[in-house]
Amino acid sequence: MYNHRSLSTGLRESILSAINGSATREQLNRLVSVFHSLASAFLASKSTCGMLTHVSGLKTSDLAYDCIAELFQQNRDGNYIQLVSYFSGLQLAAVRDEEILAHARRLVFSKVNHGVYRLYSQADPSLAKILRNIKLAVYSLKNFTETDRFGEQCLIPVLCDALEHLPPFQREELEQLFIPVTRGKEVIPELLAKLSLFLREQDRNCRIVPLILVGLLFRSVYNAKQSVHSNTVEIEDATVVRDTEDIIGKVCRDLKAATSKKYVEKKNIAGEVFEKYFHVMEEGLTEKYIGSNGQDFSLFDNLRRYLPDLTKEEYKKRHRNKIEYLWKLVQKEAVKRLKE
Repeated sequence: MYNHRSLSTGLRESILSAINGSATREQLNRLVSVFHSLASAFLASKSTCGMLTHVSGLKTSDLAYDCIAELFQQNRDGNYIQLVSYFSGLQLAAVRDEEILAHARRLVFSKVNHGVYRLYSQADPSLAKILRNIKLAVYSLKNFTETDRFGEQCLIPVLCDALEHLPPFQREELEQLFIPVTRGKEVIPELLAKLSLFLREQDRNCRIVPLILVGLLFRSVYNAKQSVHSNTVEIEDATVVRDTEDIIGKVCRDLKAATSKKYVEKKNIAGEVFEKYFHVMEEGLTEKYIGSNGQDFSLFDNLRRYLPDLTKEEYKKRHRNKIEYLWKLVQKEAVKRLKE
């Protein structure tokens, strides 16, 4: 466990120097060391950390470095853009050391949570696909509530006592009890319904289960009952997929209508090119939330399918800033509506 006082020492000066572009190697090393300590401790506290180290083949320390690496990426001007974006909004000179550490912890924990899913997606695409479908089904059916427990994304059946005082399920125990009540042919929403009923009917363990554990459990169901390699199992529920496609299409149409005048008339983007922007973004959202390769989606590569003569230089000069900004807007709105 990290020592708060030792981590706070020199943290203010290191952050200020980093966002001002004047950090020495010693200060940067200090910042990396603090963030790595926070990330390592957070990963170690997760009940699914052992699963992730097994799947990725990395030690906890290496996983921590992987999760925080993005924070130290520099732009063309040499600025640590994510550190600048996060800490520039704080009055670092006026707040206490403990508050600065709390803000740093929040930033690092967020990166770890995102990094965990990214690493699972890279190391285990079939599991990432199951997790994505679980999230879609939870948003659509609302028979579970998402909650954060000890910094880990978890699911709990709605309208029941969570039994938080009881010990959590271990993976092997949950598989032994749950797999026998399944057929192995259920789609994800059916499995979620069965899991909800199973958790409600038992009172020996905590009813809160990590999302990662649920994904591994469902894959074990398919493997145990069908004896088929997990990445050949079709798990999408037609209704959930159709609803998601409808939401994505409407989000893109609404944003296109809201921004068309600004971009076509005022920023001199040709109407047909602007239309192609939204074809690309709709494909990107579909790949992210329904497909299997959303992590690798490239705006440039997909826009070039519609503009075959587009070069990297022309994309950077004429299109990148505009389409990347619209991409951020459409992703934010899509997440909001999917949750609704």
